[in-house]
Amino acid sequence: MKTFQILDKYNNKSLLKLKNFVENSIPNLKNNNLDNLHKIYNKKNINNLRLNIFKKINSRLNWENLIFNICSDDLFKFLGQDLLIQSKINLSIQMPNDETSVLPIHSDSWSSDSPFQMNLWIPLTNAFDTNSMFLFDKKKSLNIFKKISKDKLKNVNNLKINKKNFFKINFGQILFFNPALLHGNVLNKTNKTRISLNLRIKSLFSPQPNQNHPDRRYGTYYKTFNISENTKFGIDIIKTDFFK
Repeated sequence: MKTFQILDKYNNKSLLKLKNFVENSIPNLKNNNLDNLHKIYNKKNINNLRLNIFKKINSRLNWENLIFNICSDDLFKFLGQDLLIQSKINLSIQMPNDETSVLPIHSDSWSSDSPFQMNLWIPLTNAFDTNSMFLFDKKKSLNIFKKISKDKLKNVNNLKINKKNFFKINFGQILFFNPALLHGNVLNKTNKTRISLNLRIKSLFSPQPNQNHPDRRYGTYYKTFNISENTKFGIDIIKTDFFK
């Protein structure tokens, strides 16, 4: 597994269910045309709509099972079978010329997300050019980390973002990437809205953040996703208190 990878999931029924749920959660959406959302909603109201859909997905939809059906085989290959998943799945909407949806360059590790995990990014519309996400590769991200640690780089927002750094990824494809890679988005200068889902998945045995970041720990930020029978047995053995 590389530090990022695009996988084809065309015609996956669970992926279609995710998209259909979002479409059905948007009042006045015409012809289920998500990428033209900006034609019926003002950017001033888009965050309220986003939060509404976010609440519906996380309260009414068994999205964990859908994610399992979409990519469990890939996750087992990347991270093993003993997995934690983010407690809530996130929804992003990036309308044309909406400066409020710009996410400056960052690494999730700066907010105590583990570099020993994977982010899953699921576009519900075709993502291209400036309505997509940019992502720096392993080499560039490592070099920038080193410069920051040696005080040779004061402001990452001055870094140049090239066209080649943006992903072209269609609905029906999903992106896995290591969250420590530098990424973000810019002002959407296309004539299409981009809507995407994202979440984080990591091994049960990956290091936990320290006590200074309880909001990123198992039981708050993460919940159980899949545990192998072998690990379940190991946990049962430990619970007997034999090793005390």
